[in-house]
Amino acid sequence: MNTIRILIHTIELVAALCSLFTLWKYKSTPLKYFCVYLWYVVLHEAAAYFLLREGIIRFQLTNLYGFITTFFVLWMSYKYIKIKKFKNTTLILSSIALLIFLAELIFKGFKEVLFVSKTTGYLIALISLFLYIIGLFKTNSLHNPFRELFTYFLLGFTLFLISTPVILLARNMYINNIEMSIKLSYIMGFIVFLMYTIFSFGFIYSKKAADLEEK
Repeated sequence: MNTIRILIHTIELVAALCSLFTLWKYKSTPLKYFCVYLWYVVLHEAAAYFLLREGIIRFQLTNLYGFITTFFVLWMSYKYIKIKKFKNTTLILSSIALLIFLAELIFKGFKEVLFVSKTTGYLIALISLFLYIIGLFKTNSLHNPFRELFTYFLLGFTLFLISTPVILLARNMYINNIEMSIKLSYIMGFIVFLMYTIFSFGFIYSKKAADLEEK
């Protein structure tokens, strides 16, 4: 398991570095905040390693990560969706996710795992990405998508947001089954590694945003 953690932390750092070195490609677009998000993840992991080892925190950083990831994906979807009614739907979804988060936070407190808000938040964020995909077909905006960075943002987070709620539910079901819990952790580790690999490739392979707009 330690090997998987090292691989995940390494690919997270690689993705963050790729986002920084290729910032010139997309600094005029909302995706510049993707770079900020990836560096947040790197700092989050470093802080979690130290604070958990010292016993200072338990689930606070995990809850914070779930909250930031959910609303970052929702915000990015809102920025890239072109159909107004879909943009409005994304705002409604964001409000629902926020209400669920606040309700569970008030009920449990930030020191406990906010399982419901994290699971539903990821599913709500996933719906916003599907709205973006539907919008692409409705507006006939599919022009060489694999040279666009947002495509890799979409692919990576879709993989993560589909898989994570399923694995979280499975972990709750098999909470007393150590062998199954370990297997689920390996699967989750592979998914996270694949997600950041997709991001890294996207930063390298994608074209400059201005070049795509010219076409």
